[in-house]
Amino acid sequence: MFQNGDYVVYGCKGIHKIIDKTTLNMDGVSKNKEYYVMQPYDKPSGSVYAPVDAQKINMRKIMSKEEANAFIKTVPGIGILDIKNNKQREDAYKECIRSCDPDELMRVIKTLYVRKEERISQGKKLTLTDSHYMQQAEGILYDELALVLDMPKDNVPEYISGIVHKSVV
Repeated sequence: MFQNGDYVVYGCKGIHKIIDKTTLNMDGVSKNKEYYVMQPYDKPSGSVYAPVDAQKINMRKIMSKEEANAFIKTVPGIGILDIKNNKQREDAYKECIRSCDPDELMRVIKTLYVRKEERISQGKKLTLTDSHYMQQAEGILYDELALVLDMPKDNVPEYISGIVHKSVV
């Protein structure tokens, strides 16, 4: 159970703030079913309703600052997805992103960074599909890290590189 004011990662939808709990007065919806009223982190004027007992969509509380820094130190050990088939690789991206797991989000980011470098060396651009999943994974993970580390989102990749470099040297 989450409390009002908690920030959560809500499936592939990103960071949301729990504002309230309510029931919905709509045809076809049980009057006894409770929903979280959530505010998207990147769209404070919006509202999202998520069932309190949701089981199809992963939702987790965001990391603490300590957990975020500990996670960043594990980044070098996170492997990439080695899947040659485009459809299977896209399915793996979707599954990793839906999981809300920071390790899986970073796995997608690292995989797509490697693919981007390979394609650039061949004189090609990142495919639209790859670009979409890279933006989605980076958006979710970097928003979370920016929030808990109290820094602009644009500074997150450099911050990660700095910590990773210090832990390797």
